[in-house]
Amino acid sequence: MISLCMIVKNEARNLARCLNSAKDCVDEIIVVDTGSEDNTIAIAEQFGAKIFHYQWQEDFAAARNYSLDQATGDWVLYLDADEELEANCSERLRSLTQRPDIEAYIFQIINLTDGNDPLKHVNVRMFRNKPSYRFAGKLHEQIISAIPPQATGNPVVNCGISILHYGYLTAEFLAKNKAQRNHKINTKLVAEDPNNPFYLYSLGGSCVNLNDPEGAVAHYHKALQHVNLRAMYAPSIFVSLISCLLKMGRLDEAVEYLEQCKIHYPDYVDIHFIEGELFYQLGNSKRAKGCFTRCLELGEQNKGRYTSRTGVGSFLANAKLAEIYQREGAYKKALQHQIQVIKGKNSDMKHYIQLAHILKDSLKDGQQVYAVLRSNIRHSNKATEQLMLSRMLYEIEEYEMASQLLDNLPGERPDLAQYKSRALLKTGRFAEAYEVLKQIPDLGLQQTILQELVFSLWTSSPAKDASPYLTISSGLDEELLKYLQTINDIVMNRPPAYEINHHNYYFNEIVNGLLAQKSFALVIKLLNSCDLHSVESQIPFLVAEPEHDDRFELAARLTLGDMGKGHQDSDHYYALARYFYRNHEYTSAQSVILQALEIMPSQIRYQELLQKIYLQQTLIMVQEALKHYPENPEFNRRLLELQMKLRKNTPLKGVH
Repeated sequence: MISLCMIVKNEARNLARCLNSAKDCVDEIIVVDTGSEDNTIAIAEQFGAKIFHYQWQEDFAAARNYSLDQATGDWVLYLDADEELEANCSERLRSLTQRPDIEAYIFQIINLTDGNDPLKHVNVRMFRNKPSYRFAGKLHEQIISAIPPQATGNPVVNCGISILHYGYLTAEFLAKNKAQRNHKINTKLVAEDPNNPFYLYSLGGSCVNLNDPEGAVAHYHKALQHVNLRAMYAPSIFVSLISCLLKMGRLDEAVEYLEQCKIHYPDYVDIHFIEGELFYQLGNSKRAKGCFTRCLELGEQNKGRYTSRTGVGSFLANAKLAEIYQREGAYKKALQHQIQVIKGKNSDMKHYIQLAHILKDSLKDGQQVYAVLRSNIRHSNKATEQLMLSRMLYEIEEYEMASQLLDNLPGERPDLAQYKSRALLKTGRFAEAYEVLKQIPDLGLQQTILQELVFSLWTSSPAKDASPYLTISSGLDEELLKYLQTINDIVMNRPPAYEINHHNYYFNEIVNGLLAQKSFALVIKLLNSCDLHSVESQIPFLVAEPEHDDRFELAARLTLGDMGKGHQDSDHYYALARYFYRNHEYTSAQSVILQALEIMPSQIRYQELLQKIYLQQTLIMVQEALKHYPENPEFNRRLLELQMKLRKNTPLKGVH
């Protein structure tokens, strides 16, 4: 007989899902309520649960143990309300009770996250119902320490069954106010036992959730000083500490702990993946390739003792290798790895789009790319298959072919309208695009594509009038609508209905959007129409903070034209130097910024740009050396020093 034991509070949004997944696996459901004010108890009663009430004491172990006291089964399975047993596991789970040599079973917990691949860890979730088996720990309570080892063998084994955990999803985490609750409990626990490594690790995690990386690093450091490195959570302390240090730009310290972690846990696939991500971003691609290859050798760690991110031993490592080989022009190798990515995770459209980009870079011809994709992309639903192909063609800028495919799809698909309207825009079918975009159910997305339509009309040759689409019924923000109508008048050479303020947020967003499309002449026309009538006033406007790369390109163009007329100004040189710097032309950038400093030697941002140029020039030499000697400690030390100076606490992308 198996008893399911749960502690709950205000879990009406989750409880039915959890109990529905477990009802056929257990013979008794014990629900201990700690003060629900919603429909939690009524839902539990619908599943035949035995309800008990417990006064919450900010002690999860005490509440868990109270639930165990009520259980009458021979075995106990415990779940949280925001968890769900994997489907169709009742027969396998019940068979676990037949082994006389086993005292407890480890389950794999799959923690779902917003927009990222799940994190996986293991935990004891089912054990014999014995009075001596009780939980310890006021937060993140554990049972495993209560189960003694046996001379005849390991009494705790992995059962191969998974539990889905929804509690790390942002909406769920915020709804329960977990960050503040956990921080309060963890702070109290550390005050009572200041050298307890698990409490310190938990408090570090609470600091991360409250956006306090400095506090987190301090607690993780101390946790490592006191932890038994054989503890199941010890590898996670290293990963958490390294992630915080990377986010804070403390790369040298991150690498130091990364090397320590590899020594203690050489088979931990996640640490090799983090190392690969780090050195790829720092510019040591050869070392990164070695790390990602090692990840594939280790493979996915589904049943081990490590907390692991799904995919680091399979499709994510393949994706990184495909990206590196594509950048290097080794398209055959890139394709091999990208195909493995899709085999490992065929539900993510971004991987198919990346495959299309690699094919386009390799074949150079859209028709050939389409022929390859059409022969190899398969889906049981033909309409979905056509939509996938059209999206891939759209992303590689084969708009005509994408539009033709979309025209043949049934119009009732809810996900079709946004892709079809955008493809119609790119092929100049503006009126059709407008009719289709009105079918998009998401009002925010509909308005975004409406602005894209307006920009496309303005940048056509010749420019087209957008006023039929700029009506009150469009649903656009009133002030944004006013600015779009006013700029439309200027584009169509009509007297504007309103005066433009170049400091206005919407005006600047429209300018940035047009510059992203390289519509330089139109932006100059807009600047001339407001109170920026001269190049001398336009360049300072374009290079003012917050700095924007597309603005610097226009500023550079204006600078060259003005300098051709004999005009010289320090901001002119700065704009030109920034443009060269953005395009990795460091020698030209250096020459020009030195001229700006001759005019204004005390200008801080000129000095900072010159320093960045020198650092980039040195970085290129170091990265070139690392192509030949990727493991050289001195070159890697210089690489870290240079990147830390260039980043200045800028967080790395893709941190674990």
